[in-house]
Parts: sequence; C-alpha cells; structure tokens
Amino acid sequence: MSFLLRFDDPLEVVRGYWEAEITGCDHSGEMGHMLWEIRDRELYDKEQLAQPVENVGGAVRGENLIEGNDSMSDVKQITTDDLRHMEDKEGLILQGCGGELQEWVDGINDLLTEAGILLNASVFETESVSSFQHDGVTCLLFPFEGVELDMGRLAMWRLQTHGQFGGIWLSDFVPNRLGGFIQEKTQQDRVKPPCPLIGQNGNIFNLVGIAAATLRENGMEAEAKEVTERIMGGECHSYEEALAILTEYVQPTDILTEPQKSHKKKGKSAYER
Repeated sequence: MSFLLRFDDPLEVVRGYWEAEITGCDHSGEMGHMLWEIRDRELYDKEQLAQPVENVGGAVRGENLIEGNDSMSDVKQITTDDLRHMEDKEGLILQGCGGELQEWVDGINDLLTEAGILLNASVFETESVSSFQHDGVTCLLFPFEGVELDMGRLAMWRLQTHGQFGGIWLSDFVPNRLGGFIQEKTQQDRVKPPCPLIGQNGNIFNLVGIAAATLRENGMEAEAKEVTERIMGGECHSYEEALAILTEYVQPTDILTEPQKSHKKKGKSAYER
C-alpha cells in the first residue's frame, strides 16, 4: 500500500490494471497477486517496456484481434472444457492468435529464444501446442512440459508483452475465466451403479445405451455423456477396450438377477370377498 501511495490517484491505478487483467468474475482473492504485478510493472526498466515487440504470426496485436481463417496445421484443437481438466499442468496462454497458427508457434519460439527464456536449444514443438476458442478469439496454450525455461525471465516477458499478447498462466486462466478446474475422479472413487449387462445382446451400441441409461437414472448425466463419447469417439480400438471402459462407470450385473415384476393376479382379500 505504501508503494501505491506514491501515485497521485492510487485507486485509479488499481482500477485500470484490474480491468486490463481480468473481468467478469469475483476476483477478490486475487487482489494481492494483482498488486504485486502493478509494482513489478512500474519498477521495470522504462526503456525495455518502450521497445516495440516484433510482429508474430505475420501481424501485430491489433491485427490479431481481428480473427482470420486459421489454417490447418499440427496444432491441436481443444476446448475450454479440456483446459478445466488440466489442474496438474501449467503453461502460458496467449490470446488473440488469429491467422496462421504455425507462424505463431515459430514466432514465439524465436522471441523466447532471443530473450534467453528458452534454454539449451529447447523449443515448443508444434504438436505440443494447443489452440482453443474463448470470447470469440483464438488462443494458444504453450505447455511447460518438455521444454527448458528461465521462469523468471518468462514471467517478466509476460508482463512486458501483456498488451500485445494477453499472456496469462494456465493456472490463472482457468479459475478466473472458466470457473475453475474440474476435479478428476479416480476409478476407485467413482460411484458405479449396478447395470444389467450380463446376458444382454452383446452389440457394443446396445451395451453403451444400457450403461448410459443406467447412469442417467442415477443422476449421472455427465458420466453418461462421457462414457458414450469415450467409446464412440474413437478412444477405444477393440471390443475388449470398450467393455473395460464400461466397467469404469457401471458395475455389470446379470440380467436374471434384476427384480422381475410379478404378473400373478392378486387374490381378493376377505373384505373384497
């Protein structure tokens, strides 16, 4: 707070940085982190901050905000829901990456190498970078796995170029923009309702339908959708793999053990007689 008081209007400084960083959610818990970023930015060498950032992907930041047609490349296409399952990972997200995605990957590798951030000839491989859409713009995730980085320099570079690339850590983006990470359940933790699969028609489409219906009956709509997508979406390549996935979600039971409805006519009571 004593540092903020050096400004003529401390609250205006806080407000300006706050709106530039994150909007749309309650971020009261992040206030302390933001104040440190204000301090780091204002103390950073003014001449370095004033240096123009080289064009990346064939366009400057202002042009990149206008989405072009992303060409097909080896950059993986993922969803924001995929990001919410990456709690155990970290990476750098750049926002507004329109145009040729491969040029973005090459350009960022060049910039970070020249800045001494990527070490020992390490680079972000195209296959490891992911692209996703958020708020109408294309974003790129550069994961830290498999690369050698000077994290101190990278943190400063992110602050320096925030106005051009909107750089934000994956661990900040998901809680602040997407509502938080989804806690993964292990197979042991998963509640598996009994499902009458044994003795049914063994067609995999039939078994998946029965399992999904059982899950929905037990209020597990998300699991019903998930198991269907995993099996029908190409994750498994054999009948045995499909059965193994089914058993992750339901407990197979024999169809003959399911309670049968009685069709016997109920006898008349003494009152009815």
